[in-house]
Amino acid sequence: STDLNVQGENDGRDVSAGLEETGPSLVAADQPVLVPPPPLVDIDDIRPLLAKDSIMAIDDPRFVDVSQAAAFMEDDERLIGVIINGDAQAYPVPILSNHEIVNDVIGGEPVAITWCPLCFSALVFSRQVEDYDQPLTFGVSGSLLFNTLVMYDRQTDSLWSQLYGAALDGQLVDNRLAFFPSVLTEWKAWREQYPESQVLSKPLTCAQFRCGTYATNPRGSYDIDPYESYYNTAEEGVFERQIPRDEGYSRNRPKERVLGIRLAGQAIAFPYRELAKQPVINELVGGRPVLIWFDPLSETGAAYLREYEGRPLTFRSSADNPQILIDNESGSQWQATTGLAIEGPLQGGRLSPLVATPAFAFGWYAYFPTSATYGP
Repeated sequence: STDLNVQGENDGRDVSAGLEETGPSLVAADQPVLVPPPPLVDIDDIRPLLAKDSIMAIDDPRFVDVSQAAAFMEDDERLIGVIINGDAQAYPVPILSNHEIVNDVIGGEPVAITWCPLCFSALVFSRQVEDYDQPLTFGVSGSLLFNTLVMYDRQTDSLWSQLYGAALDGQLVDNRLAFFPSVLTEWKAWREQYPESQVLSKPLTCAQFRCGTYATNPRGSYDIDPYESYYNTAEEGVFERQIPRDEGYSRNRPKERVLGIRLAGQAIAFPYRELAKQPVINELVGGRPVLIWFDPLSETGAAYLREYEGRPLTFRSSADNPQILIDNESGSQWQATTGLAIEGPLQGGRLSPLVATPAFAFGWYAYFPTSATYGP
């Protein structure tokens, strides 16, 4: 591995604090990780588009089990999957494209599942922040920052950037959210790996919001993602903007999908096209050993610090199951989507997750214009 020596979004503050504040390199199971601080943001870059709550967040999510979900889910349908304290829950993207935020509790932890269809970005945050003693609930502000979701909290009306995971304006300005690992994946891969999962129900959510059909309500019955055609065009959000982007890989591919990570003041994008060629990457970023894993079939990615109890590990895919990784040092087997060692001398150990952001290239480089790009 080679240290990429990436120059990231550091504005003079210690961006590595988002990781180091959690303690040693091994994060306790299901402990949220504080995101790195954002760069300085000009509030005028937050641009209003719709009235607040024109897109309604879900505050009372209703679930069914995997067998019942089979009636309304397609094999290749995208979802955001989350596991906290042993509870696995799945959120179909066609529902999220209509609501963008789900305020929920998973494994006893209050969380916000967030999705920005314009930028194809999925992140799950804890709803507890340092400067407020009760869990926040989030809504859709109707404004965008660089064509990406801006949330607001109903307790203080502060504005929060999804991609930065930080409050940019209001009473809680400069507070940061802690994230829980999640995967953007496909239904077939998720149900096979987590058959005990609960799934956000399309019929129950439709009844809850009286969504009707597409003939009477463009925001729909959740059978089809209303942004599906947008995903396949060259459009970059809704506001015209000259997006700085890498002069090589992504210059002419604004809708290229990437997995972006931030660590120690550095930002780097791993294009899906490169990850499909190299599904397991052992790399150094800012001098820290990093593991990137990708499943080309379901287009699922995850990122971790590849160290355990102070020593770096190197990983390879299992020949029998691409969802399982094996470290060369101990021969232990690890779940790729959770970072948990399930067999071998290190069984029970867990790798520290990194903030891994699936996104369109144009969105990632708008937020992190000095980001490096992995690949030729």
